Amino acid sequence: MKPRRRLVGVDAIVPVNVLRKSKARLAPILTPGERVQLSVSMLKDVLSVLKKARRVRSITLVSADRQVKAVARRFGADFLWEGKRRGLNKGVKLAIERAEQADASAVLVVHADLPLLKPTEIDAFLEKSHAYAVGLTPSKAGGTNALFLRPPRAIKPVFGKDSLRRHLRLAREKKASCKILRIRGISFDVDEPKDLVQLMHQPLRNETGHFLKSFRNHRTIKE
Repeated sequence: MKPRRRLVGVDAIVPVNVLRKSKARLAPILTPGERVQLSVSMLKDVLSVLKKARRVRSITLVSADRQVKAVARRFGADFLWEGKRRGLNKGVKLAIERAEQADASAVLVVHADLPLLKPTEIDAFLEKSHAYAVGLTPSKAGGTNALFLRPPRAIKPVFGKDSLRRHLRLAREKKASCKILRIRGISFDVDEPKDLVQLMHQPLRNETGHFLKSFRNHRTIKE
C-alpha cells in the first residue's frame, strides 16, 4: 500500500440553517430574536477559529439563508447558496462537490454551533484524522459535530439524529478506514436549554460570550 501524502491544507465546510428557524429547541428560554443573535454569535466564533487554524486551507459557508453571506465575507469565507432549502445533507453534498471542483483532496465539515471550539482543537483533529479516510467527533447526543473526509466523497454525509452510528456504518460498508476523536470543544454544541445554562458557567471571551453577558444583564434563566 502506498503511503498517504502529507496533509497540507483542508477545505472546511460550515453548514448553516436558516436563521429564523435556528435553535428552535431553545424557544422556552430565548425569544426568536435572541435565538438569531446566539446563532450568529456562535457562527462568528466557529469561522474565527477556522480562519486561525493552521491546517485549514479555505472555508465555505453553505446555507439557504443569504443573510449569512455578509458574515462569511467578514471572515474571508466563501458563501455558497444551497438554493431553496435543500436540507443539511444536500447542502453539505453541494459544498463537497464545489470543493472537489477546486481540487480539494480532503474536506472538513464542522457545525456552526460550537462556542467552546479552539484553533488548536481543529488542528489536532485534522492531524489525528489525516491518516484515515474518515475522521469523526461525536456530539454529546450521538450526532456528528465534525466530519473529515479524504477523499471528499469517502462516504456520503448523513448528519442528523444518530448520525455517528450511521457514518460509522457507511465507513464499514465502503471499507474506509475510520477514526473517532473525542475533543471537548468540538463535542460541545448548543441545542437544549441545559446546554445554554452550562455555557453560562464558561469563561468565554468571544462573540458568544458577549451575547451571554448581555443576556445575563437583562434576563435570568432557571438552572
